Amino acid sequence: MHLAPFTPLNTSRLDLVALKLEDAPFVFAYASDPEISGLVAWRQHGSLADSRRFIARSMVGYAKGGHYTWGIMRRTDEAFIGTCGFGGVDIAHSCGDLNYVLARRYWGQGYATEAAAAVMQFGFKKLRLRFIEAQAFQENTASFRVMAKLGLRYSETTTIEQESSPRRAVCIWRRER
Repeated sequence: MHLAPFTPLNTSRLDLVALKLEDAPFVFAYASDPEISGLVAWRQHGSLADSRRFIARSMVGYAKGGHYTWGIMRRTDEAFIGTCGFGGVDIAHSCGDLNYVLARRYWGQGYATEAAAAVMQFGFKKLRLRFIEAQAFQENTASFRVMAKLGLRYSETTTIEQESSPRRAVCIWRRER
């Protein structure tokens, strides 16, 4: 495993690009959605400033290297529809933690699978990861379908603690190169 520079990615319908501060209103639109925040491990964004901080951390990560979060743009109309990337890369174990989130109006159209497949290819080929893992809460069955389409297989269920809620069961799926 080695760190590779952040690179924009493309699929047949999507452009995966570096986040920029101008994307904050689009990030806030999904990151403040209570239905989405109930399906992810991070805290719901309460203000546009929360989304700007998230993007600013990504921009610093791009500059330092080793940060891999892409904004997902639908090519037909340049709509910002979500983000996808590696929430973390464990160099010692050659493993990337895949994550993805889309605004609700873009669910069920194959965009999450398409974006995540491009990110996984980057992880296996450019980062030379040996494993890629993804996690989803037990009630997030749509995410299980995405992970299965990506060739990930169920590995285990564990519990995680969140800042503002009780422990929750999370299913971990994994794929080996």
